[in-house]
Amino acid sequence: MDATLSLFEKHGFESTKVEDIAAEVRMSQRTFYRYFPTKEDAALGPSRVFEAMLTARLDGQVAGTSTLKDVEAAVADVLGELGSSRPDVVGRMVRVRRLLIRDDAFRSAALRWEAEQCERFLQTVAEAAGETVVDPRARLLLETMSITLRATFDEWATQGEPGGTTALAEAYLTTCRRLREVVAG
Repeated sequence: MDATLSLFEKHGFESTKVEDIAAEVRMSQRTFYRYFPTKEDAALGPSRVFEAMLTARLDGQVAGTSTLKDVEAAVADVLGELGSSRPDVVGRMVRVRRLLIRDDAFRSAALRWEAEQCERFLQTVAEAAGETVVDPRARLLLETMSITLRATFDEWATQGEPGGTTALAEAYLTTCRRLREVVAG
């Protein structure tokens, strides 16, 4: 992941090839593809860690009667946990977001990945509710969470040196408050 991010930072997303990444870490392209289906997937590793933690936290929670505040609390808890126990992941998240802000091609790839991530969350919710079709209310909750996270990460990554064990969770809760102001107005 670090090698991929470094190459993206140095050469850009489009100019970096899988063969460049594989050579940088002294592995074959075939081995690379055993671990990552695409080069963007190699760079978005921190998002996979976040997704796994959030899926575990949300499992069965969003279906039915959960509120936006319940989902926000779960997301904030995961972000706080990442900040305190996984500084490596948080550091990579900053690098990824900074790259996304300045690299249009990488941003497009990441937006596709985020849409797929949201669909995975929705499937988890549907399965937890014993349904085959996702409840429209659950879709709205998860899509709202997704856009709020994107806005949070972008703002947070543009700060000089974001840090602290709760900085990301606090930034997310601030964005959630702003969302409530927008919706109320």
